[in-house]
This record gives sequence, structure tokens and C-alpha cells, in this order.
Amino acid sequence: MVTQKLRSVLYVDDDPDICVVVQTTLSLLAGLEVRTAASGQIGIDLAYEMRPDLILMDVMMPGLDGPSTFKRMRESALLANTPVIFLTAKVLPAEVAHFFHLGAIGVIGKPFDPEKLCDDVLALWQNMDTVRGATPACSGPVAERAQVDKLADSFLRRASSDVDRLRKLIERARLGDQSAYGEAERVAHSLHGAAAMFGFPEVSASGGVIEHLVESARTRTSCAGSFDDTGVLRQLIDCTERLAHEVESAGRATQAFQE
Repeated sequence: MVTQKLRSVLYVDDDPDICVVVQTTLSLLAGLEVRTAASGQIGIDLAYEMRPDLILMDVMMPGLDGPSTFKRMRESALLANTPVIFLTAKVLPAEVAHFFHLGAIGVIGKPFDPEKLCDDVLALWQNMDTVRGATPACSGPVAERAQVDKLADSFLRRASSDVDRLRKLIERARLGDQSAYGEAERVAHSLHGAAAMFGFPEVSASGGVIEHLVESARTRTSCAGSFDDTGVLRQLIDCTERLAHEVESAGRATQAFQE
């Protein structure tokens, strides 16, 4: 089934500053119609009025929190099939499993990069049918744990490929291809956020260091036109090898835990 084009989004969050950031980002970068609600109950009322294609929702809110708001929406025939993505700092595996068990199509960790939020939202929207199709028919802790384990295994396989990709991008940068920094930053950012979501803090930390180094290199190049990046490249090589070690260690630990 081909996913329909995303046109309208409702964002529910009691933090007005974050509401402005999300609304501005998705409106300007993706051309979406975006409305915001400052509480769970207002979000439910506005969802009835707006009938959005997608709902983004904070987890921690006074009164009705995100999961409670989601459950109430699922009780309504008009809102039951509206896809929901949670934005939250609660990204431990058990918590992520709970959000998927509720029926969410994805989770985006806070704090998030506003410039990359649009890509993350659109990627989850495009993968919506796959995520829903992969949800176990049975429920309960065993099914939830199996779902998270499956997603974590998939992430670690992709992380291994991303490490190889980073090595190639750093080599391109060493040979003078400054555009490689932009690609490397996107790969590192993805690893940083996803690893935190699935409970691999060391992988996340290494990805974050690489992202910071690449961002610094891009900024210095943009301001100065060029700079001596020998030291940065050496750090990137070392950090990428550390990342490779952390990914391998996470894989071994995950396999041992599942056995």
C-alpha cells in the first residue's frame, strides 16, 4: 500500500516555545499545515475539528499526559486510525516498547534538532505501513520485548553499515571533498539519536562526538573558506574506530541478553 502524501499535522505540547519551533519548522521546511494544542484535552478537541493526517505529541504534560491523550483518541471512531508519533525524552527500551504497544508509528527523542525534525517526521510517515504491519498481534511484556529487540537488532545492523560509510566519508574529506562533512554529519546525527532511543548510550555518545566534530569542521570551513583540518580528521578517525568498537560491544551484549 502506498502511503498518502502528508499534508496536515497537529502538535500537542504544553511547552509554548517547543510548539513554535515545531510549527515553524514543519511549515517552512515541508510546507505542512501545522496547528498546535497546549494540552491533551485541547489536542483532542482540535483533532476533532482539524482531522489531521498526523498527530505529534509530547509525553509529559500536566493533566492528560501523552499516552492518556492517545488512549482517549483511540476510543473515538473519528480519531482511532489517526497515526501518532511521540516526542519525548523517555527513550529507554521499555518505554519505547510501551509507546509502540499503544499503537504509535514512531518515537522522536528530545531534545531534537529542529533542522532535522522534518526529515525524521517524513521518514516515520513513509514507514508507517511497515511499522503497523510489524506490530505483534498479541500483547503483553513478551510481545513488547520482542518488538524492541527486533528494532534494536535492525538498528545495530544499520549502525555497522553506517560506521563503514563514515570511514569512507572521512577519507573523502581527507582528500579534499568538503561535501563529505555534510553527509557524515547526517549519518552521525542519526546514530546519536537512534542509539539513545534503543538504550545504547555508548554508541549514542560516540555518534554525538562525531556529529559535533563534523559540525565544527563545517562551520569553520564556511566562515574561513578553508582551514587546516588535519587535527579534526585525526579525531574523526579515532572517534569512528571507537564508535565501531561500541557498536560491536552493543551487538555482543544484546545477543548475550537475548540468549
